[in-house]
Amino acid sequence: MREELLPSLQVFRDADARVSGLRWYAIADSAQAPGLPAAIQDPGAGLRCLFDAEQGTPLADKAPHLVELPPPGAASSQWSWILAHAPRLPCVTIVATPLAFDAVFAMLQAATEVLLPDGEAMFFAYWDPAILGTLVGQPDDATLHVPGPVLDPRQIEALTCGLAGWWYWDRDGQLHAVATVLECSDPAPLPLQLTQAQVDDLVEASMPDHLLYYVDLNQRHLLERIDGDPYRYVRAAYLQARALGLEGMQDLVNFICVKIIYGQRFDFDPAIGAVLRRVQAGRISFSEAVEEMP
Repeated sequence: MREELLPSLQVFRDADARVSGLRWYAIADSAQAPGLPAAIQDPGAGLRCLFDAEQGTPLADKAPHLVELPPPGAASSQWSWILAHAPRLPCVTIVATPLAFDAVFAMLQAATEVLLPDGEAMFFAYWDPAILGTLVGQPDDATLHVPGPVLDPRQIEALTCGLAGWWYWDRDGQLHAVATVLECSDPAPLPLQLTQAQVDDLVEASMPDHLLYYVDLNQRHLLERIDGDPYRYVRAAYLQARALGLEGMQDLVNFICVKIIYGQRFDFDPAIGAVLRRVQAGRISFSEAVEEMP
């Protein structure tokens, strides 16, 4: 195992030494890394799609899976793959618990849906590291677009009940330990019932990612012009667009694309600034502003 991977592995080894009888699992998202879960699957160990889809089906190929891991004290291809890839790609979180595979699966599967204020159900992507951090309000993660916590204490307890540890890597590849609840007291029932404010926060949390997706889908060549991390650029541009009063997805995507095209001139050209101030004042739409830009 490469030397730069060892600090993260030591975190897991220390946790394994503190609590006897721990079992180790990965929540692996094949939508983020097509090689999952096969890349970390140990023949004979537990593996199951959290959507309960059969392996090899289209749904399973784009879904999260619970994968049983060997203890982190043992060198293995599973841990090597995780430590090499998870810090760079939001594809795996790590869970440690005394619970057996079936009990962990039942709890995590029950949390894969939430109820909206109108009673409708929707998928609840807690397996996404950025969403997990926002849900619990991870205090040492400065990369979160919405710091959170979105969930209330009883809901957080329901999501982490029976776990001795839950870890994820942020957008900068830094490892974070979620505060878990090994002994449950008063967890909220699953599936969780969300308020409208919680739904709004979750929509906002994923907005920069959605905008980046649409720019990549429609104008991929523009992303090549960005100097640095595309997510950070898009997030900063999104906040700038919102400060102008833009809200619709089309306006937000167009704003980001126009900003990339103009480059530094977009922020420093007085003529462009004058046009944007008219947008902010509500005198013209952003579409009209684009037509007037020099």
